[in-house]
Amino acid sequence: MTTPQTERRRRADPLELVLGALGAPRRFIRPWYLAYLLLGMVTAGLLPVLLPLAVEAQSHSLAAVAYVLGAYNFGLLSSPLWGMSAERTQAHHRLFVGSFLLTGAGITVLLLFTALPLWLAGAFAAGAGSGGAATLATLFVVDFAPQAQWEARIGWLQSFNAAGEVLGLIAAAAVSAGEFAAALWGSAALVAVAAAVGGIGLPARTAGSAQPAGSGHPPVHARLDIRALARFPRLSRPSGIGLHVDWLNLRGLRGVSGALDTPFSRFLLSWFAFAFAVAAFFSYFPLMLAHSYGIDTHASALIYATAAAVGIALYILTGRLTARYGAGRIYRLGLWMRVVGFALLLAPFLPQVGGRAVFGTVGFVVLVIAWPLLSVAGTDLGASLTPFSEGAAVGLLNAALALATALGIVCSGPLVAHWGYVSIPVMALAGLLIALVLGRTPRPPAAARR
Repeated sequence: MTTPQTERRRRADPLELVLGALGAPRRFIRPWYLAYLLLGMVTAGLLPVLLPLAVEAQSHSLAAVAYVLGAYNFGLLSSPLWGMSAERTQAHHRLFVGSFLLTGAGITVLLLFTALPLWLAGAFAAGAGSGGAATLATLFVVDFAPQAQWEARIGWLQSFNAAGEVLGLIAAAAVSAGEFAAALWGSAALVAVAAAVGGIGLPARTAGSAQPAGSGHPPVHARLDIRALARFPRLSRPSGIGLHVDWLNLRGLRGVSGALDTPFSRFLLSWFAFAFAVAAFFSYFPLMLAHSYGIDTHASALIYATAAAVGIALYILTGRLTARYGAGRIYRLGLWMRVVGFALLLAPFLPQVGGRAVFGTVGFVVLVIAWPLLSVAGTDLGASLTPFSEGAAVGLLNAALALATALGIVCSGPLVAHWGYVSIPVMALAGLLIALVLGRTPRPPAAARR
């Protein structure tokens, strides 16, 4: 039986859990994890760099970049529908493979057509497929594997995806000189390979491995302890997209009214404000770094890849820091790091400030490596401050993060088109300061602290 003291000791040393997972890869790795690695290459590595460059090259409109990437992020919001469909129809396998096919179809539409409405439809489809693959991948763990193996399996699963992100960014650096169409066709081909590989070694349903629809019991993922999973490297784009493990459920929605005017609601607003504030930068970064700081897309993709690789290790360190200093302090530290990053990006726009490339490079790196602090500490805060279930709380955080990112991207389009790239760090700093004010004293309730 696990005692509170044992649980505190387990949370205080996440490195031990990671080492345990690393020591037995054959137990926890499956062939279909390769499909998730390929998805990471495309959706977290290649598309963030190539898609804004390709849209701007075709449309010559900065606003169009925002609308297309906003449509992609609105597609990610379909993640709950994939989860509900899988658990109601028990068609996990078909939906998983179908999500890859939908992603590839969306990329193909972006390549074959030049009309903005069709671009928006293609981007939405690609985002919806990506969100579906992420949701189904996690369900294959929490609905089919024993609960004792969740942490290790998801740790490996998301590490595969994070490795794919780094590989994708390196590939984007190699093809960012202007061969956007060929690179995007290559992305569609990688997704097709992922669809083929994604059916290999998927778990077969066994008695008790997953709860059938209509059983009267909540699905196992609704009780998943997200705070434990946050110790591991996970697919969370440094822009702030985290879609895995939990989502909104009806019980959580009914309890939202009871969360008003509570520490949780103020933290949720802070979370939304920071995601909204920084969304524009991570949509425009290859264009902004090239035009405003003289950092070409090859260099920016390599910088991104290096910082993302460092960020994987930071997930483990952040888990230890959160256990020692508290999630509130680490969350605010992450916000301040992003304030510093955007202040560095804003400095070259001021009169008589040189070294634009240095400011751009350092600011970019600081922004990327701040995300593990925000992701782990923010998840922990949401789970500990919630007045209702942890699953519903983390679902609200995921929904707020995705919605704020999508809205932030779309709203930034006219601002960038009218005032230029200087509007991005100004908008970010304003939103981050609001997030800091709203999140200045988030403390878990007494019951949670015990």
